[in-house]
Amino acid sequence: MQFFRRLVRSNAGKYGALGLLLLIFIAFAAGDITGSGGLSVLSGGNSTQVAKIGSQSITVAELQNRTQRLFERLREQQPELTMAQFLAQGGLKQVAEEMIAMKALVAYGEKHGMRVSKKLVDAEIARIPAFQGATGTFDENQFKAMLAQQRISEKELREEFAGNIIRQHLLLAAGAGARAPESLVPPYAAMLIELREGEVIGVPSAAFAPARAATDAELRGYYTAHPDEFTLPEQRKLRYILLDRTRFDAQATPTDADLATAYKDRAANFAARETRDVTQLIVSTQAQAKDLAAKAASGKSLNDLAKEAGLSAGRLTGLDQAGLAAQAGQDVAKAAFAAPQGQLVGPFKVALGWSLVHVENITKIPGKTLEQAKPELIPIVRDQKAKQLFADFVNGLDGKLGEGATLDEVAKTNNLQVVETPFITGQGRNLRDPDFKLDPTLSALLKPAFSMAAGDDAQIVPVKPDEQVAVLAPGDVIPSGPAPFDEVRKAAEVSWKLAQGSTQARVAADKLTALLNKGVAPDEALKQAGVLSPERKPIAVRRAELGQYQGKVPAPITAALSMRAGSARLVPMERNAGFIVVRLEKITEADPRGNAPLMQSTRAGLANVLGSEYAGQLTAAIEKDIDVRRNPTAMAAVEKALRDASSPAQQQ
Repeated sequence: MQFFRRLVRSNAGKYGALGLLLLIFIAFAAGDITGSGGLSVLSGGNSTQVAKIGSQSITVAELQNRTQRLFERLREQQPELTMAQFLAQGGLKQVAEEMIAMKALVAYGEKHGMRVSKKLVDAEIARIPAFQGATGTFDENQFKAMLAQQRISEKELREEFAGNIIRQHLLLAAGAGARAPESLVPPYAAMLIELREGEVIGVPSAAFAPARAATDAELRGYYTAHPDEFTLPEQRKLRYILLDRTRFDAQATPTDADLATAYKDRAANFAARETRDVTQLIVSTQAQAKDLAAKAASGKSLNDLAKEAGLSAGRLTGLDQAGLAAQAGQDVAKAAFAAPQGQLVGPFKVALGWSLVHVENITKIPGKTLEQAKPELIPIVRDQKAKQLFADFVNGLDGKLGEGATLDEVAKTNNLQVVETPFITGQGRNLRDPDFKLDPTLSALLKPAFSMAAGDDAQIVPVKPDEQVAVLAPGDVIPSGPAPFDEVRKAAEVSWKLAQGSTQARVAADKLTALLNKGVAPDEALKQAGVLSPERKPIAVRRAELGQYQGKVPAPITAALSMRAGSARLVPMERNAGFIVVRLEKITEADPRGNAPLMQSTRAGLANVLGSEYAGQLTAAIEKDIDVRRNPTAMAAVEKALRDASSPAQQQ
C-alpha cells in the first residue's frame, strides 16, 4: 500500500488525489492495464447512495468502480496484494473520502461561478502521452480506443478533468505561501536530531505455547476462524513461445549482391587513406608561439621546448584528417595533412590560445577491393539480414495475433514449441518448490503475464532487444485465497500453538512493562515477570535517520520516538509471534541552530504540512457548506461486496 499512501498523502493532493487517479489510469493505459469486468454483486443499476453532496450523490456502483480501478493499479505495483489486505488498510474509506471531497469542491466552485472552458480541458487531455500518436501529437483514434479499453465515456473523462482543475484552483490557493512561525523551527529541528537510546526485549509466544499436540477439531476450528492467515497470493501458469533471432541465421547468409551493396555503402571505409601522429603544444600568446616555433626550427623538439616553458605537449595518434580536425581544429588538420613527416606547422589560433603542431609519423593505409573486404563485411551483413528476417517474422505473427490467432495456432502453423511454467506468484515464487528460480526469460515475462486478464489475446513481449521475443498468453490461474487445510495442517498447528502461547506471553509482557514503568531494574523485572532467556537488543535512533527504512519504520522504533525517558511500552508482534517491550533509557538533545541545511529543510517541511492543513480545513468547511451526508450502511455493503467478490468461492 506504499504507492497508495504516497499518492493520497502528497501535498495538496491529500485532499484531491482521487481526481488525479483517472489521469494516472489513462496515462498508464498503454501498459495494458485491464479491468476485471466489474463486480456482478453491485451491477444491475443499484443506485443506493454512499454519500449525498448537495444535489449530487455517489452511488455504490460508482464507489465500487473507482475502488476496483485503484486496486488493479496497485496490483501492478504489488502483484501479491489481495483485496482483503487493501480493505484492511483503509483503501475503500480513503477512496470514498477522496470522491466526496472532489464532488464537494466541484459543487462549491460551481456555486460561486467557477467554470472550466472546453478549450482548457482539451489542452489538458492533449498533454496525456497515452492519447498521443507516433508523432507526439493528440490522436483522436487512439484517444477513443483508450477510453473504450478503460470503459470510460468521454463525458466522464471531461468531468474528471474539469473537476481536477477546479480543485487545483481552490486547494493550491489555500495552501500557497504557507509559512510556519520561525519560533517553531528550532524545536522541530531539534526533535529530528535528538538521540533516543534504550533496548527492546522480546517476549515470544513460543516460550509459552502448550507442549501438547492440537486436536483435529482445534486445528480445523483455528483454520476456519483465521482464513487470512493461510491465504496464498494469486498464482498463474505462464504459457509462451520463445523466439530467438538465431532461428534465421541459416537464411541470412549474404549473397554476392548483398556484399556488393554493403561494400558500396561503406566505400569510405575501404578507400586508401592515411593517418598521422602529431605532437601539439598550446600557449597563451601569439608572440610566445612564434618564439617557440623559431626555436623548433633550430632542431629542438616541442616536448623539450614545452618543458623549458613549464608546459606540456600532447600527442595525438592514429587520426585521419577528420579526426584531427575534431580535436585540434580544421586549420590545424588541413596544414598537418599537407605537411611532410617531421615538419612543424603553425602557430594557429585555437580556443585555448595558439597551437603549434609537429608531424611525427605518417601511416598510409591501402584500400581494399570487394574481395579483400568480404571477411569484414560477411558477419556485418549476416547480422543485419538476420535482424530484418526476425523483425519481419515477429511483425507477421503480431498481425496474426491481431486477427485473433491463438498461441497454440501460432505454434502449430510455425512448428514452434509452447512452454508452460508451473504455478508461480507475481513475485516469481513457486509455492510448491522452494528451489524454483526465475530464468532471464521468465523475469522479463512475469509482469506482463500478471497484468493480463484471463480472456486476453496472446501478445508479443520483448525479452532481449533485437534478439529474443516471446508470444505470451494467459495461463491457468489459482485466485488468491486460503490454501486447502491438508496442505497447511502443519502451519496451522504452529499458528494454533502460537495463538495459545500469545495469551500467556501477553500476561508476562504486561507485567514486565508495568514493573519497568515503576522503576524496577530490567533484570529483576524480567525475573518477576517470569520471562526467561529473553532476546534483548540495544536501540539508538534519531528521527532524521528514518529515511533508511523507506517508509516501513518498525513498530518498536516508532514507539521509541514517542516515549519519555525512563518508560517502557508494549508492542505486539505480527501473527501471534509474541510481544516486544520497548524500554527507553535516555534522550540526548542537540542544538540544531548551527546546522543551516537542517533548519532550512525543517522550515520547508513545516510550511508543507501547514499548507496541507489549510487545504484540509478548507475542504472540511466546504463539505459543511455543501451539506455532505455519508451513509455508513451503504459503505459497509460496498466493502462486503468487494470482499465477497474477491473470495475464492465467488471466483470459481
